[in-house]
Amino acid sequence: MGVLLASERKTAKGRFFLALVYGLLALGGLTMVYPFAVMLSASLSGSYDYNRHEPVLRAFWDRNDRFMRSLATYFPRFPREVYPDAPEAWGSWLSVARDHVGVAAFAQRHLDPARTNAAVYLDWKAKAERFRSTVLSWDLDYTTCAYDPRDVAPFVATQTTLDEINRTWPVRYRSFFDVSFTAESKIPLGHASWQPPRDDPKYAMWRAFKDAYRERMRTDGDYVCRTLPFLPRGDAPEDRQLRERTTSDLRAALAVQFLEHGRRDFLRSCCVNYRLVGQYLFQRGRAFFNTVLLVLLSVLAHLTVNPLAAYALSRFRLRGTEKILLFLLATMAFPAAVTAIPGFLLVRDLGLLNTLAALVLPTVASGMGIFILKGFFDALPRELYEAAAIDGASEWTVFRKITLPMTTPILAVNALNSFVAAYNSWEWAFLVCQEESNWTLAVWMYQMSQQMGGQPWCVMAGFVLVSIPTALVFLACQKIILRGIVLPSMK
Repeated sequence: MGVLLASERKTAKGRFFLALVYGLLALGGLTMVYPFAVMLSASLSGSYDYNRHEPVLRAFWDRNDRFMRSLATYFPRFPREVYPDAPEAWGSWLSVARDHVGVAAFAQRHLDPARTNAAVYLDWKAKAERFRSTVLSWDLDYTTCAYDPRDVAPFVATQTTLDEINRTWPVRYRSFFDVSFTAESKIPLGHASWQPPRDDPKYAMWRAFKDAYRERMRTDGDYVCRTLPFLPRGDAPEDRQLRERTTSDLRAALAVQFLEHGRRDFLRSCCVNYRLVGQYLFQRGRAFFNTVLLVLLSVLAHLTVNPLAAYALSRFRLRGTEKILLFLLATMAFPAAVTAIPGFLLVRDLGLLNTLAALVLPTVASGMGIFILKGFFDALPRELYEAAAIDGASEWTVFRKITLPMTTPILAVNALNSFVAAYNSWEWAFLVCQEESNWTLAVWMYQMSQQMGGQPWCVMAGFVLVSIPTALVFLACQKIILRGIVLPSMK
């Protein structure tokens, strides 16, 4: 029976009540959807627009914003030496992103002449072609890398091995995702008399990296290569002329690059975070296999032990049933952080550290699961059990053919809870498995958030990526789960 009768819904009081209910539901849905939308948008962003925290990227509909995003992939800070006409307040990309009016005026000033005038476009394209030829013929010793940092680690992984880098460089790297080629060490770029240390193996490796990176960009047909020429800073007329010409060609190349390949580059920039996270998480030895095996065993054990225990407490009047239920309720009163220490000591004394059993055994029984299942079993009609007993059915037959089919919804809810607990558990896995070969995706996700703290947009992409399996499982079991919300006696 509803709260409001059909006749009452047309009254002012009824309409107000319904409007209030729907408003609260909409508010609740918004508070759930909006944070996820912001996280999804952040996972598609970069250094330019991450700190906006918008539910939808402005670049999807704003051409000017896409242009600034394209510049951010080449320059770690706003290139004032390339665009001297930019506002003085533009230092970091954060300050640029906050200036919506200035961004619109800047982008229009550097794009509209070529968009609206065919002669200007042809002139800029000629400059872009000249800039590409200049970069490809420029001595690598006098070039600097202008790359999106998210491209570095995957690319380095294909060019060399981590052991080679560790043998050559003084810093010990644990993974390719720790490698950062932000500047050439021992190279005073502003020194006029500097000569490259060709006998330095570290520098040789750095030069090989730039050569391979430039060669890759050549095949893409881009005007702006990932290695930019280091221009002389002297006051001689020929030096000033070279700087002015090359800078003018670079501005034209950036504009033409955006006009011809802007949407392609934008889509690539949206995918680069997920590509990096995917390479990080799914190339970690047995991480994916460990996670799948842990989830399957946990769900199987949960659906085996908990229904049997709940059925025994519900079907048979055991002595001390109330005490057992009280004990189950007591287990839910302690947070996981409190039970982690005695649990770790127990696993250690049993010799199960760094084993799969240490991850699966704590998920076998659940006080919450047994308590909920017992309530559903108690609600089942006793007449069914009496009829089965008259027909000579065994207790196992009654449990398997009567009890379980009638409680499928709540079993699905318990299975989903077990899946989420096993899939998202990283504290316990990190505690009992010190060897990286036994880590799950959740542990590696935690490690990635620590290593890539300087690139939070990649961390957000990781959160979105690891949430997909949970969402798929929930959608697959949605109808069954919704049925489980209603008690069997109310169906």
